[in-house]
Amino acid sequence: MAAKRRRSRSGGGGAIGCAPFFVLIIVALIIQYWWVLLIAAGVVALTVALVRSANAPARPVRMPQPPPQPLRPPPPPRVPSGEELTAQMRAHKRISRVRDMQEWDYEWLRLAHPGKSVREVNEIANAHFARGRSIGLDGGDPSVP
Repeated sequence: MAAKRRRSRSGGGGAIGCAPFFVLIIVALIIQYWWVLLIAAGVVALTVALVRSANAPARPVRMPQPPPQPLRPPPPPRVPSGEELTAQMRAHKRISRVRDMQEWDYEWLRLAHPGKSVREVNEIANAHFARGRSIGLDGGDPSVP
């Protein structure tokens, strides 16, 4: 039978027993010299703040705002005269007639070209309108390009 080896009692066993004693000494020093630690922390904080502010880029210069301008009321709305109002109404009526005729022409072109796609009909209509032709106004034939 193999003999059991005995461990020595002094091999590492005493280190655990000293730890609470060292912790108590450190706590006692912190309690007694707390003000020294506080001053040291303040010095470190000031040093860090100074280094950061020295390395920071310069702030842009603030320009003073211009003095406010006095408020002016908006000009009163201009009331059109009778002739101007009549001319505006005639122009509006003429534009709406032309727009209605172009819509009618577009529908006529769609019916005149049943096999064409919407894009092709749009191109035919744009070419038709660019020449100033209209079925309803000029009596033009949409089937002739």
